[in-house]
Amino acid sequence: MPTEPYDFHRCKLCGQLAAAPRYQLKGTCIHVCAACDFHFIDHLDTLPDDEPEQETRTLDVTAWNFIEGRLKQNRRQLGERLTLAGRHRSLAGAECLDIGAGVGLFSHLLQEAGAIAYGIEPQQIFRQFAREKFGLTLTPETIDAPYWQDGFAGHFDLVTLWDTLEHLNFPVETLRDALRVLKPGGLLLLDTPSRDSFFYKTSEWSYRLSKGANPRFLNSLYSARPFRHKQIFTVRQLTELIENLGLETIEMNRSGLLDPSNKIVLVAKKTERCPGSA
Repeated sequence: MPTEPYDFHRCKLCGQLAAAPRYQLKGTCIHVCAACDFHFIDHLDTLPDDEPEQETRTLDVTAWNFIEGRLKQNRRQLGERLTLAGRHRSLAGAECLDIGAGVGLFSHLLQEAGAIAYGIEPQQIFRQFAREKFGLTLTPETIDAPYWQDGFAGHFDLVTLWDTLEHLNFPVETLRDALRVLKPGGLLLLDTPSRDSFFYKTSEWSYRLSKGANPRFLNSLYSARPFRHKQIFTVRQLTELIENLGLETIEMNRSGLLDPSNKIVLVAKKTERCPGSA
């Protein structure tokens, strides 16, 4: 997917030239689309494989211990996601692709459940941890690459994007590419923060009331640093996007309104209207 140049007046959700800067943050700016009210920042990541010299971090003891320290909490959440997937499809023998696999924990849990797990992770340090901790080989090629689009068209029973959609340069295009590697009747599962949270609304109020002098709450939600949040969907925007892509929503849950992330958890099925279904 192209990353440069990009006209940020073009909405990354609806595609119209209707977006304008609204909230000036540290090192970036939130654009808001007048047509569909989508919020996204004026920054795109350069992937490490596009510029290998950008991959400067190494898996030293400090990095290893930091990742290990987060595994317990992540295992609990991803264990819940595994249970969710298992409610909708038997995982034994299922071909599964985890996009944005991180350190490979969910792929590891899938393997423990008897699934055949693949994972995409552009960050080398995470791929190295996955290999050394879990014996997993995660793939750096992103889902738009011919490796996936040509080699795995209509292949997977499940495709997952856990805490990934908000980090992507182009979330709509990524979802379209993900659908092409799903079998007809296959399931797409994802979670992502929601803009409907009380915390997000309070952050906007704080910015407006201070006339831009107090952007720190919005700064905690978005960042131009690599692989940080670039956009946040409302429930309506996400469900309409899923429907427009031809998916059928099977289950959708939300965390409490006072949760800062107010996370949306969604399970959708590839239908006849999806690309590659016919």
